[in-house]
Amino acid sequence: MSGFASFATAWEASTGSTRKVRAYLGQTLNSGLIKCAALGKLRPDHSSGGEPDMLAAVGSLLCLFRVDGPGMGVTNVCSTPVYSNVLDIACLHAPANSQLPASINEHGGELCAVLSENGVFALVRVERFHAKDYRIRLLSETRAYMGLDDGSCLRMLRKLVTDPLSRLLCLVSWIDYIEFVYLDWADSESTGSQCPVTLGVRLNVEVGGAICDAAILAPAKAELQRVLLVAAVVDNQRQSVFLHLYESWVRPSGSPSVVLLAKLPLPLNTTTPLHIVPLPEHPECFLLVTENEVAFVSALQILSGDVYLYRQNLPQLPSGDCDLVKAFSVAGTTVVSPSSTAGTESPHSRRTIVPRSPLLDSWLELPLSEARRSSEMVASQVAQKVYLATQGGALLLVTVSSRPSILLTKVCGVLPSAEDASQTRASWGNVLLFLGAEDPAADVAQLGSTTSVSAVDYFFASGDSLDHSVIRVAGMSTPDTNADTTADAVVPTRLVRRVLTNQSPMIDFVLGSNMAYWTSGRTPGGAIHHAQFGHATGVEELIEIRANKAEDRAATLQLWHFTLPLVGPCLVLQRAQAAVAIAKDEGTGEWQVYQALQQMLVGKCVLFIGVLGPSDLVLCISSDCVEIWSMTGLSENSHATSLKLASAQPGEVFTHGAVATSLRSGHSRAILSVESLVDQPTEPPSLDSHSKRRHSFIRVIAIPDNLDTRVLGHAAVEMQFAHEISCLRSLTLGDNIYVAVGTYEPRLHVLRLDTELVAMGLDLPLSLPDGASKTDRMDVDCTESLAPGRASQVINDIYILCSIEACCILVGLRDGTLLQLTLDGSLVSGTMDEERRHIANVTRDIVGMTPVRFASVPVAASADSDNEDIGAVAGSQRAVIVAGSMFIADLKPLGQVTITACFGGGHLLDRVRFVIPATDKEGASDTTKQYYAVDDTSDALSLLSIDLAPQCHIDELAISCEPRRVIRDSETNLLVVAGVLAQSPGTPFPTSCLSVLDPRDGRIHAECKLRPGELVHALETWHIHGSRSYRYICVGTGMYPPTSDGRSGALARAKSGRLIIFNLKAAKRKSQPKTLTTDPNSTNSGYELKYVWESEREGSVSALAHLGDKYLVVAAGSSCLVLKLDVVQKRLIECCEIPLRFPATSLHVRESDIVVGSQREGVHVLRFTPAASSDSYDELRLLHSARYGVYTTDVGYLSSDLVLGVSSDGYVYAMGIPSHLGEFALDYIMGIHLGSECTRIRLGSPVRRLRRPEQALAWSADNSDSRVLINSVDGALWTLLRITDDAFVLLCQLETAMVAMGPTHAAYPLLTVGGSISRARRSSKLPVVGIVDGAFSTTFIEGLTEAEQHQVVQSSPELQRLALQLFSNSNCQSQCRAEPDGAQIAVEYITQLIYGLGQARVC
Repeated sequence: MSGFASFATAWEASTGSTRKVRAYLGQTLNSGLIKCAALGKLRPDHSSGGEPDMLAAVGSLLCLFRVDGPGMGVTNVCSTPVYSNVLDIACLHAPANSQLPASINEHGGELCAVLSENGVFALVRVERFHAKDYRIRLLSETRAYMGLDDGSCLRMLRKLVTDPLSRLLCLVSWIDYIEFVYLDWADSESTGSQCPVTLGVRLNVEVGGAICDAAILAPAKAELQRVLLVAAVVDNQRQSVFLHLYESWVRPSGSPSVVLLAKLPLPLNTTTPLHIVPLPEHPECFLLVTENEVAFVSALQILSGDVYLYRQNLPQLPSGDCDLVKAFSVAGTTVVSPSSTAGTESPHSRRTIVPRSPLLDSWLELPLSEARRSSEMVASQVAQKVYLATQGGALLLVTVSSRPSILLTKVCGVLPSAEDASQTRASWGNVLLFLGAEDPAADVAQLGSTTSVSAVDYFFASGDSLDHSVIRVAGMSTPDTNADTTADAVVPTRLVRRVLTNQSPMIDFVLGSNMAYWTSGRTPGGAIHHAQFGHATGVEELIEIRANKAEDRAATLQLWHFTLPLVGPCLVLQRAQAAVAIAKDEGTGEWQVYQALQQMLVGKCVLFIGVLGPSDLVLCISSDCVEIWSMTGLSENSHATSLKLASAQPGEVFTHGAVATSLRSGHSRAILSVESLVDQPTEPPSLDSHSKRRHSFIRVIAIPDNLDTRVLGHAAVEMQFAHEISCLRSLTLGDNIYVAVGTYEPRLHVLRLDTELVAMGLDLPLSLPDGASKTDRMDVDCTESLAPGRASQVINDIYILCSIEACCILVGLRDGTLLQLTLDGSLVSGTMDEERRHIANVTRDIVGMTPVRFASVPVAASADSDNEDIGAVAGSQRAVIVAGSMFIADLKPLGQVTITACFGGGHLLDRVRFVIPATDKEGASDTTKQYYAVDDTSDALSLLSIDLAPQCHIDELAISCEPRRVIRDSETNLLVVAGVLAQSPGTPFPTSCLSVLDPRDGRIHAECKLRPGELVHALETWHIHGSRSYRYICVGTGMYPPTSDGRSGALARAKSGRLIIFNLKAAKRKSQPKTLTTDPNSTNSGYELKYVWESEREGSVSALAHLGDKYLVVAAGSSCLVLKLDVVQKRLIECCEIPLRFPATSLHVRESDIVVGSQREGVHVLRFTPAASSDSYDELRLLHSARYGVYTTDVGYLSSDLVLGVSSDGYVYAMGIPSHLGEFALDYIMGIHLGSECTRIRLGSPVRRLRRPEQALAWSADNSDSRVLINSVDGALWTLLRITDDAFVLLCQLETAMVAMGPTHAAYPLLTVGGSISRARRSSKLPVVGIVDGAFSTTFIEGLTEAEQHQVVQSSPELQRLALQLFSNSNCQSQCRAEPDGAQIAVEYITQLIYGLGQARVC
């Protein structure tokens, strides 16, 4: 097993006894699996009109999506965690005759009913949250009784059935019971409740068999109080399928009842019913969908016992199997000609037609409603359109008229064709929602037809082989039922927008650099999913930078960007040989050398260059002078007018330069660092070992507004430093100018300059009077922040992140180290008084191997903002960090700093050296910023587009098989994937193959097919280092021979298996001409898998792990054995073996101890003792075993005495190893349920964020990683963190207080039994101990208003006392501007704690 490391982690016993380990569980990546969804006018401001909203159950979240028009897609609005598997969601539309209070209508939109697997039935609604946000609020909940008054025996629930008029709901189970729940919309006005509906009478009906499906039929206009429900039931006694018709009357007075009107037996040749589709345009009629056909049925037929149904066959798969319908959607109406209804019927159609229901006839005699949209429908007939999505990838359009007549049309173009044998896994999901229709005029124009065309339909579709997307079905000509009933490709479709990536099923995963790779069998051709976390970055190469063609390649030392009014964007690069000025030609759009400016830069070593405001004046600070150039009307042969402001005195040299501009007055100043050489041989040498000591100064030069005066400026401020200055940066925060200075000591100095000019006492506008500027100085010694022996590190750059509440100074060193200095108070708000001016926290991180630099993130001020509130403060809250890699540092409102990596952009982000803000393009998003970038290894200038909103970008790496296992080789960064090749109809059993994949470019280096019927169960890398190094790939397989009927025996237990060893080595190739590549990480040679050795084993080889360079641990069948490597003979020799009662599923090794995951006995701990001499033997013995019989899918060491395991039912647990070998049983330490099957554990995190101090986390002595990543099959990634005992108790107290608020409060969890937030499945009896669920605690800061937060804290005196106690013991400071009370401080501390843990779970 390669997911764990053997070094010490935060789970070690150094911070306390492992018998009291406490942990925090948070979700890093939410599942992309949509279980169910419903449409409605859910948001309060959209309840009266506009596009509908969608409420969907996505993994463990209930998410609200906004539909952005039928043809645009959907957008995620808000979400809330749920604590049970959601089975179904239904939207309730308030009846037109209900009298609802006006205040209730203002609280939210339409209600939604949610049914969960644990039997909880809840009513929720969307309401306003703060000013512009929304949240999903629980209104009421109850449990489904299903015939048992106490609810002691929960039935297997299946779905919700809603009434079109919202008169009642039906809870349908899989077997025997349907529960009718009547809704009372009249009591809401008298009770004044926020819920406009109450649950009335509840009746249970026993159907006497398994329920295939049930639905409430569309009512006739004349029968608004009558409810008809149809259920397809497999009768327990007759073992045949019946259609049950139930009737109920909903009257204002009297108790409702449910009556079984009739049973209609389906013909014996009818296959199992799958769906009952009510037809709104045909009241009291429905479409019955079975495994291989559809049938039109009316309620009157069931009453009359007419078994001659109108039936049509569905298309079959190429193999001859039924193409089962997985989802359906009713999509409006179309018009058919009356003459087309007399056509020839299919062989299975009914011979005679029973007259329609009298109720339907009376409804048709009523005045035309809005459903009949034109008078043409009097002469024509309205047909209902129903779309069917199948598991074979087909989308069928069923056009149903009430004559009756059924037209089937196959819709093609979204999924791969099912006729291709290699694409048989293409499948739709369980959700197909009709979003709306558009005018088909455009399609008619493209077709050049004058015939009538139906509307263009848009759907939201989920899929097993399709990302959840919006699809478009083009309009078609008026259907003619005389036509072929299975015409193909009549209606084209196309993908409009991908909404949510479907990453399930996630079988195996590994971690890479700032990304995760996992296997998924959902794609037809097979693919490896890889997720990148951070800020998406795009790259556009602009120009190859050279001053002239004869110039050799030289590294760029600095980069500046500015815009001249008549020229446009200009860039100046200071290189090793000379400075280069380039500009963009507005006519051609090409970058070229700007000769007018290039002439001014000849012979200068530029320290800073830029424009002075919106003018053509260029300020240039070089190593010997400060000048202003006027670039007005220059040509290639003319020179700019210049004004020299300051020159270096004899013995002086300028080393750094910057410019600061006052936001209030608009005056600018040049800030210089000056080095002066003085003969002082008795002084100790400086760090640069010069014989003469350098005297360092900071000088400030006033910059004039014009070029009328040609005299040198005077120094306004001059300050001496004891050590040589290594970097200089000026920042404007609020009304103040700050100068950050770094020295070689290293030492950080922060200076503040007053920006107000007093009286102009001199005649020259270039000078400032004495005393007109003051300085505040804050010195920070950075030596203590560096590791021992690193005192020679040099400060390379400084940046200040500052807001009204907090301040953080970023210090970048030349060896790639980043220091974060968190200050008490803020530089903007003036809270940095003398008593509190100190560093609260210092964090040190290695971010790269090159010097760390920073770039600003400009924020444009709003048009209506005052001059005092120009966006300098907002802009100082973010910064770009460059150190080979790129990061975005973001200062949050509570003073927390998150530093997230950038991804994308090919390989440029691995070697970028400089970035500088560029002018945004027109129409660019506010969250996207553009930067000019120069890298270390080429002369190319690139334009980067960085998305400031961090995201998770999921993409696919195509392979030729369905992946099952994946590992990552740490030396080559290649992926080795074991998959199953696609089965053709003539192949009765699967064939596995191995693929070596480069994740950077998707290139497959090598492939190797295994034997037919052989599946890979285990993969492991084994690096041998000695006189020769080897990269072994160890493969464990199981042989599944075909059964007697020729089908695959993969579901049975394998009787044998193989252990195969391959060597991953560079492929030999012929010499090729040398090519120049800009990618240092590219693999030109390629790699191959070379066969080394194999061994047959009894039972499948299910797990592998290596013990150093000599031994390999193998789990084969019901035994565990150790093999010794003979490098010379290239073979493995069996050393020792120990039998197990049940097959092993996983292995993990720590030194000489081995932990084994078992199918039925949880965890075993073994110890391997190699032979001490030639007279002794190797020994493998069993030390400890778990007392809990769970099916463990993966297991690993957290520390020397703590083992973590995951089970097939979604249980995560930790076992403590006894300190005495005499104690056989492992101690149960902690556990929690995830609600979905888990398969793998990995130590680490896929998110490359920099660690920052968090007092709630339990760190090891060496600050090593403590994050554990766990996956579930539905596509979710969970992070487990060890936290302190105090933080655990506080979060437990918070959960108790939130649950105690009751179901009517916004803090109450959704879909729980008695407030228990355990996600345990019904069959699991394992306890939840020692782990807190972070999803519920996050609701406190993301789902509650400030008043509701105070209610929760004030309701629990113990919670408030503990929060205040922890606050007093920490370095936190209250951000409350008024005098805070105890509850306010407790709320702020809890908020900061939860926010910090939420960030730590993904960093």
